[in-house]
Amino acid sequence: MQLPGDRRKEFVISIDTAHVRSADSNSARNFELVVARCGRGGRGEGGGRYFVTGSTDQRAIRDRALHALREVGYRGFGDVTVISDGAEILKRLPRAMPKPTAHIIDWFHIAMKVQPMQQIADHMARSRSGLSEALPAIDRDIRAVKWRLWHGRVDRAITDLEQLLERVKASQGDSEFSIARLQSLGLQLLTYIRSNRGAIVNYGKRYQAGLRVATTLAGSAVNSLVGKRMVKKQQMRWSLHGAHMLMQVRTADLNGELRNRLRAPFRQPEPNVPPLFKPKPPLLRAA
Repeated sequence: MQLPGDRRKEFVISIDTAHVRSADSNSARNFELVVARCGRGGRGEGGGRYFVTGSTDQRAIRDRALHALREVGYRGFGDVTVISDGAEILKRLPRAMPKPTAHIIDWFHIAMKVQPMQQIADHMARSRSGLSEALPAIDRDIRAVKWRLWHGRVDRAITDLEQLLERVKASQGDSEFSIARLQSLGLQLLTYIRSNRGAIVNYGKRYQAGLRVATTLAGSAVNSLVGKRMVKKQQMRWSLHGAHMLMQVRTADLNGELRNRLRAPFRQPEPNVPPLFKPKPPLLRAA
């Protein structure tokens, strides 16, 4: 994958999802809201535009993303990078965006899948209890897998992880809980890497170039926009339409445009009738 290397030209869409409890007893228990931040690619650069939508339609998400990008200077030129956690609902956006658009898996989600494996390995190395002779360097091997992923060496990371899981599987005779847990986490990581291998890039190179490697801003927007109002310590349930409309108000406030939008003249919504039955405007009289 060709990496964007100019932070002055790259535009980044950090996108994530938030789960909201549904008020509809006939639907699923929760529904998803798509939360995104669009801005320049450089780390530490302020500004940016946020949007939240309850629609999971590919075109709807694309149209909102393009509108937000235009507000930060996008005119169809420059690289666009979409950073997500790899959820299927979010993979639709890069495919619908204008080219060139790259999709990158959020490094934070990869690191959070490796971290519990490192913690188990560190505990086993310290305790030395029940540690099989076949696993003398397990801690070193896990760190090596993480290093290879950080530098975009996906094929080598997959090979090393497969070999590590083979050694872990051969040591299950020790009937140790840590061994079984380590194998379970390793299989989850292996599945995640294989399903997203095309979106795992050289994060070290991007970081050195001052480019973003994680959806930190989108994650903070999920907490500030959705979490505090709808999810955390809240017992209320929401309809999809009600949650979507409330998020438009909160997003406009976050973008600093709520006051101007409230001052704008109210436009009566057009009746939802077929064009054939809409009344025609009266003809203007000739002067």
